[in-house]
Amino acid sequence: LQGSLQAGAPAELETEICNTDRAFGTVLSYHVSRAHGPSGLADGTVRLRLRGSAGQSLGAFLARGLTIELEGDANDYVGKGLSGGRLVIFPPREARFDAARNVIVGNVCLFGATSGELFVRGMAAERFAVRNSGALAVVEGVGDHGCEYMTGGRVVVLGRVGRNFAAGMSGGIAYVLADGFRAQCNAESVELTSVHGAEAEWLRATVERHAQLTGSLAARDVVARFGELLPRFVKVLPTDYKRVLEEEEEEAREQAKATSGSDSERTICVDPQTPPAKADAGGGLVDIEDALVDDAQLATRARKLDKLRGFVKYARRGDRYRGAAKRAGDWSEISARQTRAQVQVQAARCIDCGVPFCQSDADGCPIGNVIPKWNELVFRDQWRDAFARLMATNNFPEFTGRVCPAPCEGACVAGLSAQPVAIKSIEAAIIDHAWAMGWMDPAPPPRRSGRRVAIVGSGPAGLAAADQLNAAGHSVTVYEREDRVGGLLAYGIPNMKLDKRVVQRRADKMAAEGVRFVTGAHVGHTHAASDLLDAHDALLLATGATWPRDLRIDGRGLDGVHFAMDFLTGSTRALLGGPSASLSAAGKRVVVIGGGDTGNDCIGTAVRQGAKSVVNFELMPQPPAQRAPDNPWPQFPRVFRVDYGHEEVVARWGRDPREYSISATRFVGDEQGRVVAIETVRVAWAKDSSGKWSMSEVPGSEERHEADLVLLAMGFLGPESRVLEQLDVKQGARSNVQTPEGSYRTSVDRVFAAGDCRRGQSLVVWGINEGRQAAREIDMYLAKSSRLPVSGGIVPRTVSVLPADVAPQVPA
Repeated sequence: LQGSLQAGAPAELETEICNTDRAFGTVLSYHVSRAHGPSGLADGTVRLRLRGSAGQSLGAFLARGLTIELEGDANDYVGKGLSGGRLVIFPPREARFDAARNVIVGNVCLFGATSGELFVRGMAAERFAVRNSGALAVVEGVGDHGCEYMTGGRVVVLGRVGRNFAAGMSGGIAYVLADGFRAQCNAESVELTSVHGAEAEWLRATVERHAQLTGSLAARDVVARFGELLPRFVKVLPTDYKRVLEEEEEEAREQAKATSGSDSERTICVDPQTPPAKADAGGGLVDIEDALVDDAQLATRARKLDKLRGFVKYARRGDRYRGAAKRAGDWSEISARQTRAQVQVQAARCIDCGVPFCQSDADGCPIGNVIPKWNELVFRDQWRDAFARLMATNNFPEFTGRVCPAPCEGACVAGLSAQPVAIKSIEAAIIDHAWAMGWMDPAPPPRRSGRRVAIVGSGPAGLAAADQLNAAGHSVTVYEREDRVGGLLAYGIPNMKLDKRVVQRRADKMAAEGVRFVTGAHVGHTHAASDLLDAHDALLLATGATWPRDLRIDGRGLDGVHFAMDFLTGSTRALLGGPSASLSAAGKRVVVIGGGDTGNDCIGTAVRQGAKSVVNFELMPQPPAQRAPDNPWPQFPRVFRVDYGHEEVVARWGRDPREYSISATRFVGDEQGRVVAIETVRVAWAKDSSGKWSMSEVPGSEERHEADLVLLAMGFLGPESRVLEQLDVKQGARSNVQTPEGSYRTSVDRVFAAGDCRRGQSLVVWGINEGRQAAREIDMYLAKSSRLPVSGGIVPRTVSVLPADVAPQVPA
């Protein structure tokens, strides 16, 4: 064990303990601190499982990374000086007594504790948490003088409380659920209030965690009836401590007033906006703004938020872009998140529209997110419920909340007469809050089906299918040709749009839940597709549409003319610690041919790499500022947009980089075979008699544009064919994998397809929907039935047809 402590390696120890074993764990903490300093080890590195009656000072000065689980009881001074470790104490499993009514830890627990956690299934004796200055504790009752002289930390008491509670308490917060508590509390230095908002969510999550760690029946009852019991909780807050928190809150608000930025949806949100507030970091136990809301303030806030006419009274406010000049100098995410209070105001703009087009897969959300429901829950400050509603339909809202163009907002009913609700920002706020609150802990399936599924590709479709099939109990292996999981999410989208730590965090969670990832596996090259099919019960192709559209004009073979995805992939790979990018825009005159998200991403990347100039050619005419007559609501608005890359070019060089209705006719090279310029011609667009658009060149409009680097961002034609040929899978006229209408089965038995390789180049959100629905069809194929949902999170009922010779039983 000592060797593991020195190396920081995971270890477990199981042993008996008796009341002559004092200060158990303290010497181990000494070795941890000596080897690793005050920061200790990663949480849960060493697990010590004890059984019996522990002597005094169990877990005294227990260091971070050490967990002691005691099945039994303990004497005085449990967790004295606790320094980051975790203590979990519960009665013997065969015990017949009611733990919540019996003392199982002695006096003066957590004396002088500075950090760490203590969970006790049962009561503690006198002077519990005396002089606690930073530890979290959950206990099911305390004796006299609880939380005496406490200066920090959090204490949750789910049961009887003795006399003189909180005497001399000057810091920290206690939450007490006990009959007659106010009469037992020494209120000389504290005030007693109720619990609301995000703090209530944290409280429920903490009690739920206590139930999971200790098996507490009392805690399970509290969680099951939380809405009913919440008004009975009393929050004990020292008055001086509250004053300090209020001063910090005021200072934070003053700093927020100085923050500037731009709205990340300028094309939809054109009304004047108030300056954005400082992004909510999501750290700590509870947002300070919510922690200080007392009953009177909460009532005032509720009166001010008018849900009935919110879409009229409150302006649209999406997540703001950071200042263009500043963000162009780094690779951090471009958006600054709103506070939860600001998000609640935006949720108040969601109207009871009767028919919510925002969740329609025809014009709104392809995955059928039940948007009005989680908007309502956010408005009511019920974030945990909003999170559950969101996750019922979307596996990866942290992706869509960052990179989706939000067709739901284009279909928002409020947009008919005002600006639409900032749905995308609310979605991102819900999932970011869930990660911060610890609601996204890995949850492996309770049992396995014994069936194995291989998935080729770890983009949105592949990951969504893997997540669903793993939840159904199947053993899933995902094969990815790159060195990182994520496909398009990892290398196709730049880091400033989607931080790769967000992608890796989700991949790590899925791996902890049982999904197996094999990177560097280029199926069709390093792995034969037929071998994968032979080794699994089903095979899902989710390879994406990675075959880029080329521009076959004179000079295409010159050095310096490249596909956009090669440029973006090399840049991101270098940023993540890989080899230096072979394609760099530093000091070069860059021309990006093609608009859309990929073109804009090339613009933003070139600016950050230090390009000398950036120009963007678009064959189509400039979109109108407002919807055209042939683009009515609720269709996605095809209007002029200023995205982050365009804005950064304007901040750098003073002009929008885009040139519309222009066509490249020839790449010009020098003697060394390097591109130096592009020859172009202007084009005109007109509708013919049948209503179809036709293009013609404008005479005399020829131009020459200097260029050292040309990036082709003109979309993708379809999937690469190597793996499809190996499996003899049929392809359609547009080279996509051919499947029957409404099905994901290919022409080959046990082989399925989903995502861009099946439907063509599309959005991340469509990829997620494809993966979810393909997973359901695979589950039906393997198990003959499925509890996986269809779009909207609905699980259809399975109806069996009785054979003709089986007559129904009719009661006499």
